[in-house]
Amino acid sequence: MGKHCHVAMLKTMSTAQAAEYFGVHLKTIFRFLHSGQLKAEKKNGQWHVQIDEHDAQNNAQSNVQTDAHERLIAQQQAEIDHLREQLVRRDEQIESLIQQLDHSQQLLAVQTKTTAALTEQLDASRQMIEDLRQRNWWKRV
Repeated sequence: MGKHCHVAMLKTMSTAQAAEYFGVHLKTIFRFLHSGQLKAEKKNGQWHVQIDEHDAQNNAQSNVQTDAHERLIAQQQAEIDHLREQLVRRDEQIESLIQQLDHSQQLLAVQTKTTAALTEQLDASRQMIEDLRQRNWWKRV
């Protein structure tokens, strides 16, 4: 008796019951149905999942791991999406700061030119005052 006889023991249940039976989310049951991992019949608008209890016991652990893996992937994708949104916001902030810096540099250039012009005017005024002082000194003598 080295071989075990496999007698099909079919059990029929709703999709919600199948999800509870396998310990997976209801969406996972529909993925299993779509991929052919589970079979079902639709009667009166309701799906009736057919489960071979022998195969179900062998595949239950694999299905639980698949569902957990899919949840982990979904969580990681959500985190990636969140990080992408943060990057977009940071890029927008950097662009705004670059524009502010450009504006500040333009203002500084205008201020530098104005300061240079005022310095020239001041130097010219000082020279004129000095010239006037020297003329008056010669006139007094």
